[in-house]
Amino acid sequence: GEMAAFLLRARGLESETGADPFVDDDGSYFEDQIETLYHHGITTGCTPTKFCPADPVTREEMAAFITRAFGLVIPDGVTDPFVDDDGSYFEDQIETLDHHGITTGCTPTRFCPTDPVTREQMAAFIIRALSVS
Repeated sequence: GEMAAFLLRARGLESETGADPFVDDDGSYFEDQIETLYHHGITTGCTPTKFCPADPVTREEMAAFITRAFGLVIPDGVTDPFVDDDGSYFEDQIETLDHHGITTGCTPTRFCPTDPVTREQMAAFIIRALSVS
């Protein structure tokens, strides 16, 4: 939920009204922000009917949110700098963050995709994404 608010504020997106796709955000303080992320194509939820607003966000999920929110793409032929994201559903988004200088990983050769993203890491990702978008 907090991540949704951070991204909307960073992008300056206005709240969107429309269908409420998620059954688990009703009454959440961040419900409007979550639904706005959905309507802008930034999230599809943790399932087709749930957003999981109280769950921690992983670093690989944050990579997807950042690339979608800022419209970042990776050019063909970019090498994979991280040894621990092979087979990740979000590998392309992770490599996109690296390509644009938004992350250097948790070490020079690892991204730590399934680790929870901290608020400070989230802030750094967003600030760096703002500088390239």
